[in-house]
Amino acid sequence: LQPLQGTLTLPLAAPAGALAGSGSVDAGLQPRLGGALPGLRRFFETYPYTCLEQQVSRAIALRDTAAWATLRDEVAGYLDSDGLAAFFPPEPGAPPRGSDRLTAHLLSAAHEAGWAWPDAAREAMLGGLAAFVEGRIERRFAAPRADLAVRKLAALEALARHGRATPRLLGSVGYTPAAWPTSALLDLWGVLRRVPGIPQGEARLVEVQRLLRSRLVAGGTTLKFSTEASDDWWWLMDGPDANAARLVLAATATPGWRTELPQLVNGALARQQRGAWSTTTANLWGVLALERFAAVMESVPVAGRSVLQLGATTSTLDWRAAPDGGAVTLPLEAAASAPTPFTARHEGAGRPWLTLQTLAAVPLQAPLAAGYRITRSVSATQRQRPEVWSRGDIQRVRLEIEAVGDMAWVVVSDPVPAGATLLGSGLGRDSALATRGEQHEGRAWPAFEERAPEAWRSYYEWLPRGRHVVEYTLRLNASGRFGLPPTRIEAMYAPESFGELPNAALEVMP
Repeated sequence: LQPLQGTLTLPLAAPAGALAGSGSVDAGLQPRLGGALPGLRRFFETYPYTCLEQQVSRAIALRDTAAWATLRDEVAGYLDSDGLAAFFPPEPGAPPRGSDRLTAHLLSAAHEAGWAWPDAAREAMLGGLAAFVEGRIERRFAAPRADLAVRKLAALEALARHGRATPRLLGSVGYTPAAWPTSALLDLWGVLRRVPGIPQGEARLVEVQRLLRSRLVAGGTTLKFSTEASDDWWWLMDGPDANAARLVLAATATPGWRTELPQLVNGALARQQRGAWSTTTANLWGVLALERFAAVMESVPVAGRSVLQLGATTSTLDWRAAPDGGAVTLPLEAAASAPTPFTARHEGAGRPWLTLQTLAAVPLQAPLAAGYRITRSVSATQRQRPEVWSRGDIQRVRLEIEAVGDMAWVVVSDPVPAGATLLGSGLGRDSALATRGEQHEGRAWPAFEERAPEAWRSYYEWLPRGRHVVEYTLRLNASGRFGLPPTRIEAMYAPESFGELPNAALEVMP
């Protein structure tokens, strides 16, 4: 990603081992950084998991008004009796287990995006957060360190956005900003900026900004914090990537930071890997930060034309006909013996932003273990012929997981062949007898199980270290040869902790 001025030339090649015919280059041109960049859009369009936070982040980042309308209608079903939102709909009659941190995130993100929850749901969530800050209700979740003060600051920031925070509420948090993670300092910045009458409020606001500046690492082109090792509060959906985006948002609203904005934006973008940041929350805050930056800093319109060429293929964008820019996919030969030259040039006023992504299908050849190791085995619950799988057979899939550490919100995703039916849902043509004997071992229990057409998934609110076993059952309904993507386990808010296992193709006879 860079502003295009003059001519840019790059040698591009598909990654080693890419399947023939799968290589391409996605080139995007846009007049502003605002809105989801191609890498961010692709991240959300292909993101497979479905808790409430992930659905909300996807809808806001993609500006998907239809999905947002659905979420507005459904959000009341995620609230517990205290008004706090849960990641998945709570069971009727279950004790209140909504998350104060999730509730604060939903309110703050929607407010930043300029979208609103229904009045009744918003009032319930604000009332639940106020009760939590005041100590009238409490929530206890597994966590690697004490986090009550940080959770209260996140709740106060959300309350402040809606005019519900008071100096008295801030007094419920012991004031030790130097010891707080960067996410908490950013929350405190928002509270101090929005809540009048806080004792020594101006002095504290100066102190918070001074502390944040002191944590910025000088040198290089990437926005980094000196406290990154202790800033990764994954169990609260916070981390350095999200902190970088939220710092840009705070800086755009503060005149004293205006001259540093371009450097902060470029530094935040340099944190991306494969065109996106690591988590849904970081990518959502990143999209909102880029939108705000575009509104504040990018005012020179782009004119003229931009020319893109990859090998013998050329594409031209006329900015008069497409003032909002455009995107083009150019073929890239996966088996080429040498890189293919790519050239881009802009002829006219302004500096459009150019984004390049090389894409290719690269099969996983061996298991990967980065915090998790997963093994998979299949046995027959019902089988017509012992030597082959046939249409109508029932499989029992066993997944064994070795976790090296405790982690919050972990998902296990195992692919299913096209047309297969995951048993145990209670729907038509289900079989309670076939699912009898499914094993679950270990000290964790799923918070939610998802039976999607393409995969079986199990979500864990907390997955402790050690060995865990989970089984599920499926019926093969179609014959053919089915290629299966890898089985994957991932900490959703610390995705660098994951495990993957390649799967062989499945042959099903008629």
